[in-house]
Order: sequence, then C-alpha cells, then structure tokens
Amino acid sequence: MKQQDLSLDQDTLTDTEGASSLLAIPVATLIKWRSTGEVRIPYVRIGRQIKYRTRDLKAFIETSTVR
Repeated sequence: MKQQDLSLDQDTLTDTEGASSLLAIPVATLIKWRSTGEVRIPYVRIGRQIKYRTRDLKAFIETSTVR
C-alpha cells in the first residue's frame, strides 16, 4: 500500500513513516515516544520492523482529543 493510499478508515498495518503522515507529526517524534514511553501508541514488531495498526492510530487521536 502506497503512503498516499493510507487512510484511518481502513484497518491495515503501516510503517513509522505512514503513521507519521497520518498523525501529521515527525517520524523522530514517533521514534522518541516509542523508545521513552513518553506517549504510548501500540505498535507491532515484526522482526526488526515496526508497524502501526491504523485502528490504533485512530484510537490514539480519539483519546487525545480535548473536548
């Protein structure tokens, strides 16, 4: 799946760059959050690869929304 085809409405796995694009935050921020635990977004480790489920990214947005 190409980066431009990514959507939070589809339940799929994406890499750190795709998650960065969907959340509109820098890749370095996701890497920092993942390594420090400062912000916890669930991820999947497949060998040496890190993947994010788009449904987890959507849930993160929902729980981070201030109402």
